[in-house]
Amino acid sequence: MLRRLVLFLSLCAGPAMAACDGTDLVAALPAAERAALRAEAATHPHSEGLLWRAEKDGRMIHLVGTMHVPDPRHAATLDRIRPVLDAAEHVFLEFGEGDEARLQRMVAEQPELAFITEGPTLPDLLGKADWDRLRAALSERGVPGFLAAKMKPWMAMANLAVTACDLQDLKAGRRGLDGMVIEDAAEMGKAAEALEPLDTALSLFAAFSQAEQLDMLRLGLAQQAQDSADQAVTLAEAYFREEIQLIWEFSMRQMAAHPDAAPEDLKSQIDRFEQVFVTARNAAWIDRILSVDGPTLVAVGAMHLPGESGLLRQLEDAGYTVTRLPLAQ
Repeated sequence: MLRRLVLFLSLCAGPAMAACDGTDLVAALPAAERAALRAEAATHPHSEGLLWRAEKDGRMIHLVGTMHVPDPRHAATLDRIRPVLDAAEHVFLEFGEGDEARLQRMVAEQPELAFITEGPTLPDLLGKADWDRLRAALSERGVPGFLAAKMKPWMAMANLAVTACDLQDLKAGRRGLDGMVIEDAAEMGKAAEALEPLDTALSLFAAFSQAEQLDMLRLGLAQQAQDSADQAVTLAEAYFREEIQLIWEFSMRQMAAHPDAAPEDLKSQIDRFEQVFVTARNAAWIDRILSVDGPTLVAVGAMHLPGESGLLRQLEDAGYTVTRLPLAQ
């Protein structure tokens, strides 16, 4: 479950490359089921759209929903928002320029942030069958068994979420839309400002106990091999159709159908995850965005835009007029 939620909330979908062939699972649904998903998505505020403008008293804020992994189609989006970036006095992202490297150094200097440094490690915590599957899956991603054994469960899940296509792109130095925005901003001499402290991504998982993380890891192991390519293609295609809320609705449909998902626990787990990873962060980000003046560009994971607790609705609550803009010029 955590793998799917991490993927859908951050829109970590793989690029459309030959080695990443898969099926768009939404497009493959029977027409009636697809229509029902779209109807449910449409009940949420700002359910579709990647590029938006918010205005109030002469101040203008542009927001673009990003996907954190590479795709050739990002180039057109970047071309579309480049004039906005050029005019911006503030550029906000989840990570600022250089933050990813600083985060890697932080983990290297403080391994307890992401690794088990005392007590039982994953081979003991998972049991032989699940550990063997995890070790094999992470080995395919270039993670040696001795390192995988010491990962905290959430860290192992994050590595499982990396597809073979993602690894190809990372090795080639390609970046997602947010990384491309950071690079363009640097070329323009603009600072890419982080919306939250550097260690937020690490501290979020502290809200979940080790037992909860292990349960999520087992669910991720149960389904990661059989549909990862399909999941990547499905997410990417929905993203570029700008059907953002639909991604959430589709993920809920899949999780409810999972054989290990207990219906009585599913809603509370989803609500908790959404509160920690989306709602609370959005509230903190709005305070940061509204703390400055002047034209602003906000580039964050697309799932942070729609919904009652989304950034767009929060801007409306703050008195801004919100307008969807076309990506095609």
